[in-house]
Amino acid sequence: MEFKTLEFDLSNERVIFKPFEKEGIYGVIDYGIYLHKNVLKSYKFPPYDKKNAVVVGIGPFAGSVLPGSHRLTFFFRSPLYGTLYPSTMGGAAYTFLRTGIDIISITGRSEKPAILVINGSPSNVSVSIEFVEEELLYKIWKNYKEKEGVYAFSHYLLDRFSDLFDGKKFRMACVGPAAYTTNYASIFSQDVRDGKFVEGAEDWAARGGGGSVLARAHNVVGIVFGGNWEGKRFKALDLSNYDFVKKLFSEVYDKPLFKVIAEKTEKYRYNPKLKTGGTFGGDYLSEKDKTPVLNWQIAYMDRGDREKLYRVIEEFYVKVFNSESIETKKWTTCGEPCPAVCKKVREGYKTDYEPYNANGPLSGSFWLKASDRAVKKVDSLGFDAIEFGGVAAWIFEVVHRGMLKPEEVGISDKPDFDVSSILNDPVRTSEKNADLLCQLAEKVAYADGDIPKLIGLGKRRASEILDEKFKDRLPEGKSFKDFAVFVPLGKKGEVNPTMYWAMGNFIPLPVQGKYWTYYKFGVFPEPEELAEKIVESSVGEYWYDNVGWCRFHRRWMRSLASVECELSEGKSCNVPVKWTKSVVELLFLRAYGEKLNAEEHGKKVLAELVDYALKVDCYPVFPDSERVVDLIVSASKEFKGNKWLEKFSENKIKFVREYISRTLEEYSRILDVNWNI
Repeated sequence: MEFKTLEFDLSNERVIFKPFEKEGIYGVIDYGIYLHKNVLKSYKFPPYDKKNAVVVGIGPFAGSVLPGSHRLTFFFRSPLYGTLYPSTMGGAAYTFLRTGIDIISITGRSEKPAILVINGSPSNVSVSIEFVEEELLYKIWKNYKEKEGVYAFSHYLLDRFSDLFDGKKFRMACVGPAAYTTNYASIFSQDVRDGKFVEGAEDWAARGGGGSVLARAHNVVGIVFGGNWEGKRFKALDLSNYDFVKKLFSEVYDKPLFKVIAEKTEKYRYNPKLKTGGTFGGDYLSEKDKTPVLNWQIAYMDRGDREKLYRVIEEFYVKVFNSESIETKKWTTCGEPCPAVCKKVREGYKTDYEPYNANGPLSGSFWLKASDRAVKKVDSLGFDAIEFGGVAAWIFEVVHRGMLKPEEVGISDKPDFDVSSILNDPVRTSEKNADLLCQLAEKVAYADGDIPKLIGLGKRRASEILDEKFKDRLPEGKSFKDFAVFVPLGKKGEVNPTMYWAMGNFIPLPVQGKYWTYYKFGVFPEPEELAEKIVESSVGEYWYDNVGWCRFHRRWMRSLASVECELSEGKSCNVPVKWTKSVVELLFLRAYGEKLNAEEHGKKVLAELVDYALKVDCYPVFPDSERVVDLIVSASKEFKGNKWLEKFSENKIKFVREYISRTLEEYSRILDVNWNI
């Protein structure tokens, strides 16, 4: 595979164009691993070193008529989790494609906050490194055109560079103030059409702290990209030709392709059986009382209380969402043409399950209108909303328990963080908790106070300092970590799991906090089965991220020969097919003449990620949070893991260790690696 690359060296204000071709490099993640391991040897340096390259690129099928093929992939060493990490942004590759460049890498460090500008034309690409004064940057983040944070800075970039692009398609990705003060900042982008931002067509490359790396390692605050390049992308079959694609997929499915796509993206568009759509409507109605709430205290709640809280979610969350977005059909896409129209828009912004759960019920807000303010604030300041919601939920619980004082963390009152408060007055309680979350977000984003500054490190690292500072306030034998939920890695690494009570979410893996695991809730698999499913899911998700494909299309765009979907009913959703191999393999073969074994290559990449993680001392460890252990134990009861329930009742630490150890032993056997606790 051949890629057109740009190398930005910020230290020397130099940009180098390089065609790149190497056997076994099929996408952005492959290129990123090669660059980090073989060229830069970034494992020798800390995460905020200028050699921690941020790799950004489009996949080999961008430019096709196939929906979902235009995610922009970011790849870097995570300052939070500690090792190499992928993060993707919906729709942005549809515009990045117009630069004529496939992949950029960012190394070095600018003296001033920098903005990278990439402007493609039919014959060449114009590249520049622009700057913004630090004082002006913070002024913009505070307020520009009555916007805040990333929304304000995006408007500034639109105003500043519109004339340069002169009517050509362009878009920007940028960071907020949290990028300079925390380990879990996001990279934000919103689609631009006819010189204006498209409501709801916004997305974040958020997980892992890529925004923090851009700002703190490289002093880059924005990337502006676009142009009118429309050159040839595909060596063989032209996937930009609808008729060619239609004929190709007649070899795959018995039904017309776009009918299959419509059926297999129903959850994200509209499910007539559930009368809702998108991740927000679909996930709440699937998870029901298993939804993570109040800092994952579901581990200790009886089913009756969980069901009562779920009824509050139904009434004050889902019902409001349905009336304001589903019934009004305020739906849009991430920026590429797509029948899934997964962005459900309310109040001018998209409403997705995970950020709204992390900064909603998980953090004590069960009323959607209150959570709107919380999510908007967190997003504006440039946080990874899932990570920050997990942090806020943890802080709220320890403040509620009296282990920290409100004024110490920068909030005006104690959160109402118990079941009775929610049930007695869900609106008032949610209003209060959401307001406190906004206060906390502001303090952490600007490192305003000693403890808010600590919180920016993450739950695990902050806990170690808080344990020493406030040891007289701790319950006997407890740590601040015991009330936090995270997946640990090595001595310092951590990441908030996705918002599902699933066993695969608590297993330390080379990539966690995303869907590179078996994240199906409601089941308690044996360790060896769990390992097999984790590997299968990880390989599949790797391919989607590597080629920049939206995972919402995974039910028709199979990365492996067969993929079990994570339906709550436990049913398979495989489509009857003529082509029994990986669709990814088929596309590489027909579009580029490349023969590959997707499963075999994916396993090799996972082994490469294991190798890098071990080089930076990011090895798997037993959960050092009692809350995580208890979530596994309680799941054995809730999800009918009876054999393990008996063991856990005898000695929970010993047998949770056995469960995780056996899972990782099988994981290691499958990949031929040494990844054990």
